[in-house]
Amino acid sequence: MNRSLDFYENCSVKNKITKLVCLALLGLSLSSGEADQRSVELNVDFEEFISRHDMVWDRTPDSWTTAPFTGNGNVGFLFYQIEGGPKNAISLHVGRHDYYDHRLPHEGQQMVWIYRTRLPLGHFNLESKGEITGADLRLGLWDAELSGTITTSLGSYQVHALTHTNSDVIYLETDAEDGESIKITWHPEVPYSPVRRSLDKGGGPKAPNWTAMRNAPYPLPAEYTLSANDNMNFCYQPLYNNRGETTTGWEINGDPDGKQLLTASIHHSFPEHNSLETVTKNLLDARKMLTDKSFLSSHREWWNACYLNSFLSVNDGEKEAFYWIQMYKFASATRGNGPILDLMGPWYNHTFWPMVWGDLNVQLIYWTHLTANRLEAGESLVNNVDKYRDNLIRNAPDRWEDSATLGALFPQDMDSKRELPDMLVWVLHDYWLHCEFAGDRERMRDGLFPILRKAVNSYLNYLKENPVETDDGKIHVKKSWSPEYKPGHGQDINFTLALIRWSCQTLVDLNDEFELNDPLSLEWENLLDNLVDYQVDENGLRIGKDIAFTKPHRHYSHLLGFYPLAVITPEKLEDRGLLRTSLDHWLDVTTTGTDRTAGGTKVTGYTCTGAASMYAWLGDGEKAYEYLDMFINNPGVSPTTMYAEVGYNPVIESPFSYATAIHEMLLQSWGGTIRAFPGIPEKWDDVAFKDLRTQGAFLVSAKKKGGITKFVSIESLKGNRCVVQTDISNPRIYIGGKDIRPCGQNV
Repeated sequence: MNRSLDFYENCSVKNKITKLVCLALLGLSLSSGEADQRSVELNVDFEEFISRHDMVWDRTPDSWTTAPFTGNGNVGFLFYQIEGGPKNAISLHVGRHDYYDHRLPHEGQQMVWIYRTRLPLGHFNLESKGEITGADLRLGLWDAELSGTITTSLGSYQVHALTHTNSDVIYLETDAEDGESIKITWHPEVPYSPVRRSLDKGGGPKAPNWTAMRNAPYPLPAEYTLSANDNMNFCYQPLYNNRGETTTGWEINGDPDGKQLLTASIHHSFPEHNSLETVTKNLLDARKMLTDKSFLSSHREWWNACYLNSFLSVNDGEKEAFYWIQMYKFASATRGNGPILDLMGPWYNHTFWPMVWGDLNVQLIYWTHLTANRLEAGESLVNNVDKYRDNLIRNAPDRWEDSATLGALFPQDMDSKRELPDMLVWVLHDYWLHCEFAGDRERMRDGLFPILRKAVNSYLNYLKENPVETDDGKIHVKKSWSPEYKPGHGQDINFTLALIRWSCQTLVDLNDEFELNDPLSLEWENLLDNLVDYQVDENGLRIGKDIAFTKPHRHYSHLLGFYPLAVITPEKLEDRGLLRTSLDHWLDVTTTGTDRTAGGTKVTGYTCTGAASMYAWLGDGEKAYEYLDMFINNPGVSPTTMYAEVGYNPVIESPFSYATAIHEMLLQSWGGTIRAFPGIPEKWDDVAFKDLRTQGAFLVSAKKKGGITKFVSIESLKGNRCVVQTDISNPRIYIGGKDIRPCGQNV
């Protein structure tokens, strides 16, 4: 099988879709003399290529971090043996991504940590006669299916399982052999906030707000009820005060001593009360698809097509495999019509962080799909921002008109109050990125602009209510927060300054582009002109005016103006020096420092991936690789690429941001320039990718062989202006099939 990108010439211009091809003179030739036809052809057996990255188990998985996993963005399962459970049982731990509590505030306090959290669902046990002694399992990425053998002290049984990609149905087939028999049983869990459960045991912080949550009433909902109809079984679980409900339904057919099939469906509904009806329909639809043989074929067709959106290969098998598992995981975890991807996705684990985190985590999650050219899967964030716009407005203080904001952590409906809109603005930067990569100017105008305008109004309202008297004529921010540095509250915090600059500049740009003549434009320009400068010392960017960066800290909040906002960039020599000093200092203190009072683990997964991305932006591929490698060797990274912090808390954004770091090393498009191979190490001398996406809605394909860039091909999906930076010496440029000479490094 040829894994390389083979170059064939084609550059026709159709419907304002243009293509630019930049060729090195060495190693390529025109095909059959047809100089006006140029295209990139991918000669790869995709099924074989993706399958070489399958995950394989030669022992029984015994935790969520080592378990096979499948999902469709809404429901999914983990397959593992419960620690301390029956030795003859292995479990299908099922989850529903949007299964959140909907309790009302207590005495005016939202208490989202305990009243609005993700909830546990339950598991199916596969009980054999003999005790489980081993496993031989394979998670096939190409078809997104689990298969293999469980061996027991008595015999063995085959398993085949998947989560159907187009319907909320989980499929599990068992085939018992050698006298084995498999009994499948359902075991529901009580819908109890995992944070409240931890507080009940004396865990958690001891601050006054946590004491209030410990003492707040937490009545349990009514117990689940079981029912059956037409060979289907149902477990109905109402939530407290009947605010939401979840039904798990299942059907078992076949012979426990031989082949049997479990189909299961889960639906959570609020404010509707239709979970039973929805699950019943899902199971009946599954029956029909199984009868007409379309159940498996439709599932496989979707997954096989999904992988074709883009291609990436590097001569580093470990890094390449980790990347492609993230592509599988992302498509399993979220879809455009689904919920916002929280820290777990469809795969529940008891955690102290059971919701969406908006001070870094959700933002990192929603960078992955952009360059990977998988926009539909990652559209769930922008779709839910649009859906819950009214809640964002209600989050702002009642005294502020025409404003919007968002808390640092929030449930799926984004109902989480806060004064300063920093977290909302950072989420809206992801919205902006999505529109930029999609080339969707209408959504930028009609979707982003109105809600970003309200978020900036929150800044304006805050600044008017909290003036800072100084003699420098600058606008100062009296007090904000740099996540999650301690002490991170203070004046002129760089995290906030960067977000104000980005949001105001974006509003000014959109106002000019669409000729909106917004009456607030003068206030945005005034902020840009008069906002206090970034706080800097000999070590680079500080946390804030009175807070130097001196303690180990996993977050890079104070560097946000560099990455990802790009309001300070390496394009200017003096800024490049500032950014390099700031980045080196952050990592030196964080990796070697001993003062742990800033809180959190010194180096976490996203510390490494953020460092890799930033070094790639600075063009240092060796340092980028160093931190990419450090991430893979982080003790929180499991063999399945799942990631946990503090031992048991799922944190899904870090493996996804690993994929983002790979993208940043291979292809960048910040600041209006497309950069091919801007930050790769020397050891990656054979690299190829096809149809990676950039800002401006360009698809880029490129190949490096023996350390030499052979070509860069760029296809414009929207007809936008294109600026390209490559390392090709003396290139030949073709635009629309026409050979253009002479040219320099930048086009």
